[in-house]
Amino acid sequence: MKTYRMVSWWLRKDALPWPNEALKDTFRRRADRLAAAGADSAIIFGAHFRWDFCRVWEPLHELIRFVADELHARDMILFDHHSSVLTCYFNRDPDRFAHTFSNHRQVLISPPSDVPLPTDELNDWKMVDVATGKPCFLSQYGAQQFCMNNPEFGDAYMDYVRRLFAETGIDGLMSDDAIFYPLFRACACPHCRERFQREYGHELPPAERLDFWGNWSNPSWRDWVAMRYQTVQDFFRRVRTASPANIPLMSCCSGCCNAASNASALSYEEFIAGGADTVMLEMCGNTPAMNGTLMAQMARQAHLLGIARQHRLPCIGLGYGYSEDAARTVWAFNKFLGAGMWFSSLVHRLGLPDEDMAAMPDDSELLAETFQAEKRFAEWFEGESAAEVAIFFSTSTLQLYGGNQSDFAADYVGLCQHLFGNGYDADVVLKMPSAESSPYSVLVLPSAVCLSEDEKAGLLAWVQSGRMALALGPLGFCDERGERRQLSLAAELGVQVTLPEINRPPAFPDDVYRAATPADCVSASAHWAPLPGLHWFPARCRAGLDEEADGLLRSWLPTVTVPAGWHCRKYRDEQGRLLVHFLASQYEQELDDALEAKRDPASRAYRMLRIVRRIRPSADCCRQFTLPLPPKSRTAELLLPLAGQEPRRLSPQDGAVNFVVPDDCGYFLVRIG
Repeated sequence: MKTYRMVSWWLRKDALPWPNEALKDTFRRRADRLAAAGADSAIIFGAHFRWDFCRVWEPLHELIRFVADELHARDMILFDHHSSVLTCYFNRDPDRFAHTFSNHRQVLISPPSDVPLPTDELNDWKMVDVATGKPCFLSQYGAQQFCMNNPEFGDAYMDYVRRLFAETGIDGLMSDDAIFYPLFRACACPHCRERFQREYGHELPPAERLDFWGNWSNPSWRDWVAMRYQTVQDFFRRVRTASPANIPLMSCCSGCCNAASNASALSYEEFIAGGADTVMLEMCGNTPAMNGTLMAQMARQAHLLGIARQHRLPCIGLGYGYSEDAARTVWAFNKFLGAGMWFSSLVHRLGLPDEDMAAMPDDSELLAETFQAEKRFAEWFEGESAAEVAIFFSTSTLQLYGGNQSDFAADYVGLCQHLFGNGYDADVVLKMPSAESSPYSVLVLPSAVCLSEDEKAGLLAWVQSGRMALALGPLGFCDERGERRQLSLAAELGVQVTLPEINRPPAFPDDVYRAATPADCVSASAHWAPLPGLHWFPARCRAGLDEEADGLLRSWLPTVTVPAGWHCRKYRDEQGRLLVHFLASQYEQELDDALEAKRDPASRAYRMLRIVRRIRPSADCCRQFTLPLPPKSRTAELLLPLAGQEPRRLSPQDGAVNFVVPDDCGYFLVRIG
């Protein structure tokens, strides 16, 4: 599968008007630097709220065409990246415009103008707030959103997509934000109401009807949730149809494994069903997080990588940073996960003075070491996952049961943090793995409340094949539509486990998915083994595995040999060699105090992104390794990809290899033949 080495191609506020001969020279030099760094692709960042540029599409497209031609001449490709649905073109009040521009400098907004638009379409297309009946307002962007169920908007956007490809020569498209950003406040426009009535047979009730809004026990509410997901899929299917064949197509996703995804209808599975053929995962904030760990990203990325793996699609991990250390860390994290890399400095979100932003290094200046290492040692990063553990991600449970951060979402994250934090190597699967052909030894199911008949049969076949299944929390009490089963899986298995109905005070619209007390199983025992190989611990796993469950898991797996302070993932290359990736789990970071002092600590950007200049693995990370070799293994090699050295052969002794890594090494690989 394609693995991208991608950087952002920033369009700063001086990009328009175009043409600009001085800027052409700047772009040529930037393209030279990208080629020298080893990048194979770039993606437009800027001019993001594309509808706000409707008066200047022609020169903007000419600019993008120039960039595409320059990259093509250097054997690189160009993606465009824009918001398909968001707009600030709703209020030309100077104060509003200034606020928007100052807080979202990555968004190049065409100058305010008293010249009216040709029609009032930009107002007619907007999503309508369920509670107010007025256009929805997104305070985080100072923007509004067009409705994907509005056929006139859909036609207009598809016309734009066709024009974009025809006029720019781009090689791929990231059609961003095709979700419900206003969350469950959207959308109550006539087109959404009509679709809900036509396809599901329900009239959309007013916001005061709390027997409907946010009531997960009401099948009509679950139909509303399902319709919004279907809307996303249908819209993306139209984007696919409007795009040239074989053009890479993706959207943005910083994670669709939490309950907030229901509120926005964010699901990469829906993007793919609509025709997306590239998975993109955005690592928002700092990587690592300011607490020095990668754990905040791990569960989200594992889920998206599971989706990519299931569909055999390439995956790109977007990470942000402002130093070579940040670029190295983001690159290492992506290679560890098995993803391509998109790196971006995102300097326009920092709120720095213009002169300080201009002095910060261009993205390409930070990446040469990492991209060149990836090219030099390409075969070390090619292989299929060799993980022993499969985590079953129940999409139907996420979408149709509870709708709360404390339900399935918390249990899934808690399980991932336990596994990755304790040396296990695990893949996320979204379908029940085959009992006949799956490479996994153990299947773990966190709070899979909703199971279809096929999924139930798959689980039983799994344990009947002699493998182990570890179920944690509620299991199989509802079908794939969220309806309670008359005969629960617990009753079928003959165990005394029940799950009370969710009992929460109604709240709409802002508290529908917030943290609340989940429904916990009532069980006569903490551990059931109703079938050989099937172990059920009815307690939820939001705090991780208890000692007994962890012990059972270890008894079924090869000895966990990951030293303190490291994460481990295993891959198998085409020659059958085992590729073991080690990534530091704890980091020490230093901020750029001089630049940080110029930022507004109260700003959202300050809370999300800090300017880190130095990242090093924690002093607590083990440096001296003894790595047991699998039976019949005869050779082993050590690669420190960012050390500028060739792989070093290791000499096995007593079935193991011993080696030491430098103090500043946060990522290395061992290849076992």
